[in-house]
Amino acid sequence: MNAPSPYSLSRMAGSRRPGTAHARVREAIVKGWTRRRVVRVATKLGLRPDLGLPSMISHIERLRGQPIDIQVVTLPVTATGLTCFGEDRDTIVVNAAAEPLHRLLITLHELWHLIEDFVGPGPLARLWRQFVIGPLERWGLRQPKRTASAFGDHSVFDVDSLPHMLGALSPELVREVIAQRRPVKMRGEHNHGHDPAEVFARQMLQMIPLDEDSDGTGAITSSFAHRRTGI
Repeated sequence: MNAPSPYSLSRMAGSRRPGTAHARVREAIVKGWTRRRVVRVATKLGLRPDLGLPSMISHIERLRGQPIDIQVVTLPVTATGLTCFGEDRDTIVVNAAAEPLHRLLITLHELWHLIEDFVGPGPLARLWRQFVIGPLERWGLRQPKRTASAFGDHSVFDVDSLPHMLGALSPELVREVIAQRRPVKMRGEHNHGHDPAEVFARQMLQMIPLDEDSDGTGAITSSFAHRRTGI
């Protein structure tokens, strides 16, 4: 048997190399579809990030028919933000240790969770589900999507972090989470670039007015001066 040439060996090694062109193209497509989705939701719901964060919060409150309470507390390093879907109010918790611009990003990320189910999938997504994903799952060629956990898709409520996480929250919020089992979603330290909540936050951040001042923060601070944010 002839030994493989150095050229063939290099090709074999290259085919196993991570971060191939195929993976990069796939990642770009996923990000593109996610960006289109979040922009479509924001447009259909009439969100106006150019009017500032307080205006966006008030608009989402009207859409949901209940107030949004934004609390700023020091969270464990495993989490930067949290959303609790309450019965008569929604609660967003933002990590007090984050920088002002990062707090704004966290807040926008959590606001997405309050509106993500308001608009259904677009026509292309519905067709893809109906004629591709559905048949594949029925024929056993694709595993059905795993059901979300009791604490939501963004949960970091594990055995190690739970005591620290609950210790940072207000007693009222702990009761909602534990006793009433209200749905909760959390933003961790590391977020995938194609996570819809993160894509939404970054898209909205580009449109929120951030006037320059001596500190270079401008309207970031004034946006957080909203009566319910306390940031």
